[in-house]
Amino acid sequence: MRRSLRIYLIGFGSASLIFVALGCWFYFSSANGKSDSNDKNSGVIYRDKEVVKKVLVREPLPSKFVNYKSIDTARLWNGIDSNSLMNVTQGASASEERADRKSYTFNFNVNLRVPLPVKDTQEIFSINQKLSKIVPEFDDMIKMGKVSGFYHKLYDLKAKRLQQFLTRLNAVPDRHNFYDCETILELVHPKTKRKVLFIQSDMDVVSDGSDGDRMPEYDQYIAESTNYQPFTSYGWKKQTDKPNPLLKRWEKKLSEEVNKLEQGKLSSSKIKVSKQNIETLKREIADMKARSFLIARADPFIVIPSWMRLYTNQNKFAPSVGDYAAIIFEDRILPVIIGDTGPTWKLGEASLRVAKELNSNATSYKRPVSDLKVSYLIFPQSADSPSAPDMDKWFDKVQSLLGEVGGLGDGVKLFRWPNYFNKKKQ
Repeated sequence: MRRSLRIYLIGFGSASLIFVALGCWFYFSSANGKSDSNDKNSGVIYRDKEVVKKVLVREPLPSKFVNYKSIDTARLWNGIDSNSLMNVTQGASASEERADRKSYTFNFNVNLRVPLPVKDTQEIFSINQKLSKIVPEFDDMIKMGKVSGFYHKLYDLKAKRLQQFLTRLNAVPDRHNFYDCETILELVHPKTKRKVLFIQSDMDVVSDGSDGDRMPEYDQYIAESTNYQPFTSYGWKKQTDKPNPLLKRWEKKLSEEVNKLEQGKLSSSKIKVSKQNIETLKREIADMKARSFLIARADPFIVIPSWMRLYTNQNKFAPSVGDYAAIIFEDRILPVIIGDTGPTWKLGEASLRVAKELNSNATSYKRPVSDLKVSYLIFPQSADSPSAPDMDKWFDKVQSLLGEVGGLGDGVKLFRWPNYFNKKKQ
């Protein structure tokens, strides 16, 4: 029984294998037959695809160095055209050239034109046609006036600063900022002998200043703007015990600087800088505790180059911090004081309060007037003892000073500044 079953299974398996083998043979035979038939009837010729590969042949490597000169011309980011001449020669070994200061040098040849000052009435009144209507007797004062030495000194400092910055490969001013002053005239009224330092310029914005007595909080956006300082040159004794809003920040700066020095990880050159920073911060903190300052977004003031006030003992037209002034733009005239001093090479700056009055779109980073169409009438030797800003007092004083140069024209009114803090409370 078992033997019969075994024979049966072997026979069944053998038959199955034979059946599968025959099926495979039949399938492949049919496929080859169709392929041959299609190949014969289609008339298509199959060829291998030709691949073309580009081989970049580079210039041969040099076998030695050859001296050469090359010229390059470009326009810098600030709009200044720059031309460079490169003179490349064979030197000694890298170790030797690294030790020789003459192996790698720059020589600059700068072409710069200093502008002529505008000095006659026709030229000045063409800049602001409303000027003669606002201050009618200015016509005669300009005719008898002269170009101030401050104008020539300003552009001399600008040129020297440009050369210093180029020599040190620092950023140089663009053409707009270099030519920021049209004229500076020394004028005298023929009858009253009132002196006026007349400046024709544009207007940049300053956002400095702080005062815990009047504004115990601060605007973070302004306080963290580029180059912001909580001080102004014009300041007065504090009247309350309210701390300066920036005091804690300055005390934190001092603490961080002291800790950095005490860690003992600074180089000798950085130790010297750190000690200087500590002394500066200590003086500034003491000043913040003792005095109040103007606030650029609240107080109308202008800025003069710091060097100008150094001439008060030798030039009767020299402006000083605290001197009263008037700004004329288009058909408006605004009273201000000189509230701060700034860079030696820059002219035409006013507080954010003034800037926004002339152009509501002005910000700490956006000037209100780009063209040289702003007139500044500074009254030398007119300053009073420093005190908290009083808009009514400033108005009356500038009104009186304008009276000494013939007064304002028919229908012209001096702008009266509203009190910023009263307006804020409302």
